[in-house]
Amino acid sequence: MPLMRVKEASEYTGLHPNTIRKYIDEGRLKGTRMGSQRQRVIEKSELDKFMGKSKEEPTGVAIYARVSTRKQKKAGNLDRQKARLVDYCGSNDYSISHIVTDVASGINENRRGLTKLIELSKNGEISRIVIEYKDRLARFGYEYLEDLFSINGVKIDCVDENGEKSYEEELVEDMLAIVSSFSARLYGRRGGKKVKKKTSRV
Repeated sequence: MPLMRVKEASEYTGLHPNTIRKYIDEGRLKGTRMGSQRQRVIEKSELDKFMGKSKEEPTGVAIYARVSTRKQKKAGNLDRQKARLVDYCGSNDYSISHIVTDVASGINENRRGLTKLIELSKNGEISRIVIEYKDRLARFGYEYLEDLFSINGVKIDCVDENGEKSYEEELVEDMLAIVSSFSARLYGRRGGKKVKKKTSRV
């Protein structure tokens, strides 16, 4: 289920943050602490129960398709990927509420589509995300995203667990992007050291 920090719980219920904390301390609300700063969090369902609201589980299903380049999109790869996901949802009687796409590298963590999925899950608007392969969601760190969505009560359906061989070219592009990124940082650091040495000599 979606988790809320004290501030968010206060805005959701209309109660003062100190009142929320007091109710947790008294056991009237069930809360826990998470993260390095040990912030208090409360399940949205716990707040709904406290306020007498009926429990409403999210039923929306989001499909997520991604290609790395506009060339792939122009070739129809993105549309075909979406079509396969729609077919999968149809065969499993899933009601699609959101179709989310990205044209970006799988190592890009600032994708608009990915950000939208996270927001949908945090807001309790979806209960399931359907993707074709794990690397469509993320080239690296898939498990972290899976845990994040799970905390918000969202399950991920991966149509093909093994991935597809035809994406080898895309993988090469992603690896080259990683090498280029590290090279830029390395040379940038070396350049900074040279400038520092020259400045100290002056």
